[in-house]
Amino acid sequence: MVHSPVVIAGAGPVGLTTSLLLSAAGVPNVVLEKRHGTSLLPRSRGIMCRTSEIWSHLGLLPALRERSLPEEWTRYFLYVHGLSGAEIGRMEATSQIAEFTARYSPAPFLCSTQDRMDDVLNAAAQNQENSRVLFGHEVIGVEDTSNGVSVQVRDGEKYTIDADWFVAADGANSPTRQALGIEMPGVRTQRWYLNAHFRADLSRWTDPDRKATLIWALDTAIEGVFQPLDGGTEWAGGSSFDATVDPPESFTAQRVREMFRTMIGPGGEDTEIDLIGFWPWFVSATVADRFRQGRVLLVGDAAHQVPPFGGIGMNTGVQDAHNLVWKLAAVIKGWAGDALLDSYGLERREIAQRACTYGLTNARHVSSIRELPAAERVAALRQYGNWAGLDVGVHYNTGAFLPDGSPPPGHEVAVDTYHPSARPGARAPHLWVRTPNGRASTIELFHDGFTVVAGASGDAWTKAARKLNEASPAPVRGYTLGIDLHAETDQPDDEFGRLYGIDPGGAVLVRPDGHVAFRSRGAVSDPAAVLADALAVALGRKEAA
Repeated sequence: MVHSPVVIAGAGPVGLTTSLLLSAAGVPNVVLEKRHGTSLLPRSRGIMCRTSEIWSHLGLLPALRERSLPEEWTRYFLYVHGLSGAEIGRMEATSQIAEFTARYSPAPFLCSTQDRMDDVLNAAAQNQENSRVLFGHEVIGVEDTSNGVSVQVRDGEKYTIDADWFVAADGANSPTRQALGIEMPGVRTQRWYLNAHFRADLSRWTDPDRKATLIWALDTAIEGVFQPLDGGTEWAGGSSFDATVDPPESFTAQRVREMFRTMIGPGGEDTEIDLIGFWPWFVSATVADRFRQGRVLLVGDAAHQVPPFGGIGMNTGVQDAHNLVWKLAAVIKGWAGDALLDSYGLERREIAQRACTYGLTNARHVSSIRELPAAERVAALRQYGNWAGLDVGVHYNTGAFLPDGSPPPGHEVAVDTYHPSARPGARAPHLWVRTPNGRASTIELFHDGFTVVAGASGDAWTKAARKLNEASPAPVRGYTLGIDLHAETDQPDDEFGRLYGIDPGGAVLVRPDGHVAFRSRGAVSDPAAVLADALAVALGRKEAA
């Protein structure tokens, strides 16, 4: 019997990210994928800034940039009376444009697709000493033995892996979730969607000034969306359909080609469409009633099914992995007790529900945008393309952190606007700083352990962090403003303090996933005791008072 500390089912973006993060944390793992290779389907196009930050830490951005849609295509979402018809309106997609995103993230939005992403992720995972990615190996059974997980696998022959933990990244129809009897409450829309991948020369309707990430074709007999993949002749696209009228199996290659010709409108009748593939699927907005059962943990589509309108489903899954892995590593390494893993579902279910609401709202607006007055309908859909509050504004209301007593901000549920906050539970804000090792974003400081950042007169906090690092199995590092960190502004220390909401004598404690675990706005009499207490809460060893 083979043994692995962690076994992961599924080699999509979420499963492979889980593997890479575990490897970076020094935790050996095995990825099992029933397919014989990575995905060939151009799904999950948008890499939002928070996902880009995570993948940047893993060294993946250069390869992903090479496989992304050229920037001139990512400024707008466009709505037209058929691809060949007049423009209804357009929305500037600020959350995709570097001049806007650079204000709040060191990492860019990228427009790529799952087939391209998976190639990059798989190549990186295959290159890790701590991981093995096995294609053609199907998980056929999972048994929680209370002190481990027995994983039954088939690759022609049957064999068993003895794992300490099992992560199910096995998709929307997750056999693991179904076998465990975990329910998926939420909105089942009764809406089907037909996606396709094709090559065609559509330049006469897009050049020079109708380039957009999404081009919604409305007011045609069949309405749907065109999605440029390479800025040339490679496209994806699709349309909703009623399965009670058109069963999924009724679609043929010829019918799909005609669908896109109809969506082009007048002039599209003779357009040559080289259809590469197509796939119908069911739209849902559901979230599993629990993300953990014993030593089995659900991530990505196995844990939630997010409507595709807004492209946040894959991003939500990658952030699941980011939240889970540091906690799982902490338990495996002895930093934390098993109870820490309960906070995974507590924090991530909340985010998945927000993502589902976002997708459903976008779907409703797209369906109504054809109504007059068109300009008002386009404006009402501002959050579709402007999602910074949902992306880098990600925050938890309950979980593995110590609240500081500050009330939730009135804008906390904003989608289209980001209000930087270092309130415990929030993603720590980005600021460029100078460190002893050179220029860095604050985002880049928060990996591989816990980080204390103190105000300019808060040296007692960093001394306490060093003391805590010696006493705790979890690594804790400390920085003092004006000594270790210098913000790149005219008034460097004040800028950091303003952004993080601390006085010169205050400090924040940030978790390995970049979320704030504790904040003290000012000095305290015993920072060592206060930090030790906050760390115990963040590691699930103590409940917040």
